[in-house]
Amino acid sequence: MEHKDRAEAPEDDERVDGAADDASADPRDEDYGPPFEARSFGGEFVWAQAAGFTAKVLRVRAGQTVAISTRGRSDMVVMLTGGRALLETRVDSNVERVELLPAAPVPILEGEQAYRLVAVTDVELFTIYAPR
Repeated sequence: MEHKDRAEAPEDDERVDGAADDASADPRDEDYGPPFEARSFGGEFVWAQAAGFTAKVLRVRAGQTVAISTRGRSDMVVMLTGGRALLETRVDSNVERVELLPAAPVPILEGEQAYRLVAVTDVELFTIYAPR
């Protein structure tokens, strides 16, 4: 998902940090390496934080689902920056699904509804929220 200049990327036969070559390693896993912190769905990192807000970048692997929690958070907004994903909104037994559009911020409302991201392809998503 991220472009790397050849000058920064190691040669194919070069080892990084003395690690042995692993033929079974998925080359896509580098999309979830530092500065990303590994999560069951892929990875995330905090790219900006202050007393009034936290902003994160999430990378979610295709086929994974991620619950979007508003617990302890207010004024949350998510924005798809790459890939294809659905946003599920559940109220009681009603489930609505909408496809997220790139670069279209979506407010995540507080209340009785539950939100879940469903990654159709590998996805990158920005989130920003204020602490409650």
